[in-house]
Amino acid sequence: MGKTGLGKGLAALIPVTTEVSGEEEAIATIKMSAIVPNAFQPRRVFDEDKLKELATSIQEHGVVQPIVVRQLAKGKYELVVGERRVRACQILGKEEIPAVIKEYTNEQMMEIALVENIQRQDLNPIEEAGAYKRLLTEFNYTQEQVAQKVSKSRPFVANMVRLLNLPQRILDQLVAGELTIGHARPLLAIVDQEQQIKAAQEIIEKKMTVREAEELVREITENKNKKKNMENKRRANLPPEILDIETRLREVCGTKVLVKAKGKKGKIEINYYSNDDLNRILAIFFQEDFT
Repeated sequence: MGKTGLGKGLAALIPVTTEVSGEEEAIATIKMSAIVPNAFQPRRVFDEDKLKELATSIQEHGVVQPIVVRQLAKGKYELVVGERRVRACQILGKEEIPAVIKEYTNEQMMEIALVENIQRQDLNPIEEAGAYKRLLTEFNYTQEQVAQKVSKSRPFVANMVRLLNLPQRILDQLVAGELTIGHARPLLAIVDQEQQIKAAQEIIEKKMTVREAEELVREITENKNKKKNMENKRRANLPPEILDIETRLREVCGTKVLVKAKGKKGKIEINYYSNDDLNRILAIFFQEDFT
């Protein structure tokens, strides 16, 4: 698949001048109702106050720079560049807007939308990560190719995409600005999602620096590994028949089960993590509904 280099900027796909082969680029006036949103637009959050400011400017000076669209069937146009201008014109109730009509592939549409927003720093971290992932999955780019497109390093792109593996609650905190990328990235080292959420909340409540967040995660993972090693050592010292019973009970109950034997005596501990979880386990043993 041939790739169009965007490392030098948006102008690699959209010329910054109106001259094409010595002729002026045609600017058309199209109806607002004929514009279809860009399906490849990575941006989902728009600052309403800034849109109102832009609307005020357009009211006074008009649309200084035309939007860019590509023509679809049945008199429709898909927006390529200029969503803020379109939204501001909608606020003003305008029926028409100046536009440059171009021909672009889906691949180019995605690239342009991504690069435009990154260059203007309009994307929140999750929108940016989502755009990188689309280039990787939908257009089969390598991480290196994506990095070249947006003038970032390959590790940066890889780490951004990995953020999408965090629980939705943490992603929402990133979008809201409660956490920064630097705070969120260390959380990926924690395996358990509930522990990730708990750690993220502690970082926010204590207003930790990135270094403090990294130290918190290090302590959590070290304690987790210590407990895991102790558990492995405990199970290694269990008689085979007790270990087999414990394993089978864990499979039946679908939760952590400990068989603690002392000579001919001992006890069985079955963990549950909510009332619903307890009812589920009770239903297994008593063969009746406890909900």
